[in-house]
Amino acid sequence: MHKLMTVMRFMAFAVLGASPLAGWSQAGDWPSIVAAARKEGRVQFYTGQTLPVANRIVAGFRKQYPDIAVEVTRGPSGEILAKVDQERAANLDGADVFVSTEVAWFTDRARENRLLRPAGPALKAWPAQFLAQGVAPIVGSDPFVIVYNRNLLPNPPKTYADLLGPEYRGKLGTMELASTVLVAWYEWLEKTQVPDFLVRLKAQQPKLYTAIAQSVASGEIAVSPFGIPSAITPLVQQGAPLGFVVPTPVMGNLYGAGALNWSRRPNAALVLVDYVMSAEGQTLWHGGGESASPLSGIPGAIAMSAITPFDPSRYPAAAVNKYREHWNRIFK
Repeated sequence: MHKLMTVMRFMAFAVLGASPLAGWSQAGDWPSIVAAARKEGRVQFYTGQTLPVANRIVAGFRKQYPDIAVEVTRGPSGEILAKVDQERAANLDGADVFVSTEVAWFTDRARENRLLRPAGPALKAWPAQFLAQGVAPIVGSDPFVIVYNRNLLPNPPKTYADLLGPEYRGKLGTMELASTVLVAWYEWLEKTQVPDFLVRLKAQQPKLYTAIAQSVASGEIAVSPFGIPSAITPLVQQGAPLGFVVPTPVMGNLYGAGALNWSRRPNAALVLVDYVMSAEGQTLWHGGGESASPLSGIPGAIAMSAITPFDPSRYPAAAVNKYREHWNRIFK
């Protein structure tokens, strides 16, 4: 319950409406919106999801709406966000739908009435606490997990504290402090694990990386306290000897979604957002056990309530810089 309240407090959820875009109707006539989307004929989907996840969503959408083409632009959430903002500032034709871990951006745009309120049938079942400002759905969460090499560790660690055992000394790697979410993760570890956890982790002589799954897969290191299942699973499908453990407690990020009100194809944008919010779309995204869905009853999905969400509002630049100094004193 505490974790759910953290999400609600962070997102400042309130059921507020958004102004409709001139030239089209958002009066609840879903068949008319779908018909108009078919006339628009395509939708541009910008996303920070991993490519296999995005591809599953697109394949399912195209099966249901074969006459609406989907053009995917995929990349790190921060880079894609910058592209979306540049297009908006220059009034360029670009993204219609945006999915990203930059959740605060969606809240800000919703407050500015720059997102279209979801209008499709999926909205009826969507939990209100996962609809920021009544407009921007929070559509999933990736937990941060322990990733390990199955060939090297047939009996993997189950908790972060296990990584402090002598058998892991010199055999593990962890992440450089390359982003705000990693600042939050390391601080969360310090607050939730054994005393002096980071100091004791440093004593294990970990290698530092900016990307880590491939190094675990190759056997360069045996284990890392940081991994994201949706990035690990594609490597496993290619034959990599990787496994992951979801520790308890666990921290993760959140994904926001939005149909942009400066879209050139607003109806197609609403149809795609509705599909992402639907039970089918959520199953394609989260049903493999890699991530969590806000919808209950999604088979295979991790429970959203089990994950402590990253709260970017707690990490302004000054806080990030202060923590970076602290982290550097330990690891550098």
